[in-house]
Amino acid sequence: MDTTQTIFVTGGTGFLGGALVRRLSDDGYRVRVLARNPARAGYVRDLPGVEIIPGEMTEARSVISALRGCDRVFHVAAATNGSLAHQRHTNIEGTRCVVAAAAAQGIQRFVHVSTVAVYGYSRQGIITEADPMTPGDEPYSTTKAEAEKVVQQIADANRMPYSIIRPAMIYGPRSGMWTEKVFRLASLRPTPWIGDGSGSAYPIYVDDVVDLMCVLATHPAAVGETFNCAPDPSPTWRDYLGGYARLKGHQAWLGIPFGLVYPAARLIAALAPSQTELKEAAHVINMLRQSKTHSMAKARDQLGWSPQVALADGIARSAIWLHEIGRL
Repeated sequence: MDTTQTIFVTGGTGFLGGALVRRLSDDGYRVRVLARNPARAGYVRDLPGVEIIPGEMTEARSVISALRGCDRVFHVAAATNGSLAHQRHTNIEGTRCVVAAAAAQGIQRFVHVSTVAVYGYSRQGIITEADPMTPGDEPYSTTKAEAEKVVQQIADANRMPYSIIRPAMIYGPRSGMWTEKVFRLASLRPTPWIGDGSGSAYPIYVDDVVDLMCVLATHPAAVGETFNCAPDPSPTWRDYLGGYARLKGHQAWLGIPFGLVYPAARLIAALAPSQTELKEAAHVINMLRQSKTHSMAKARDQLGWSPQVALADGIARSAIWLHEIGRL
């Protein structure tokens, strides 16, 4: 990208968006961050070239005003939990608002952050971008799959170049879910888990995700394409949790038999209201013992890109942050 350009980022006050904003600032770009709550922008507020713009991505007037004069867009913001209505409003209608404003502005490239959750929880083996989206019956995967369609429809209708990235479990410094919470679980001696931990996990280090996002913003072969961003091959849950457990000096494991948990999960799923996370409880439990890899062949072959941070290195880098926040 030309460093004289202005880059627009939604979700720039969050974990992934904040890491992206720091990378863009370090690379010398002007960055405009749309922030629903500017008070949460402390991680990026004082970076060179970064401007914080108060506004809601679901309000067309805010987005149109904030986008004026920008050249490229990274749409990172999303609701990862809450009711179906809340996630539809943010993930679908918010995306519609941002991509429509970007198309009207004549943006040079629109990079949309999706998720491997759009494939659903049941698919096993090698998963490629050619596989259909089968998100199941929980709000996050359902609304993110629909958001991808919104991006494609509006961008294609307006001939706006776009790319979609589907990250897996993003971990690293400032990751509340896949670093801090997983570390707290792994710290328990022994570490409790359902089964022997031989099923596939798919942690991808945050810097790798940011790097692929930046490639998608410029590479000619990325236009109109969707790319996984995940470890290939996948490590096991035992590898992943064990890496954090080693930070606490143990490898003790407490495997809870699958047969004790799965019947209860099926009952919960059967009784749960439609379009809620609990509706997928049985699939999620079953997923913990499945073997699957989100293939990175497409990014490697079309873009010459592959993840660079090995799991052990990523956990070592995360340990520095865990120490800073008093967890380690």
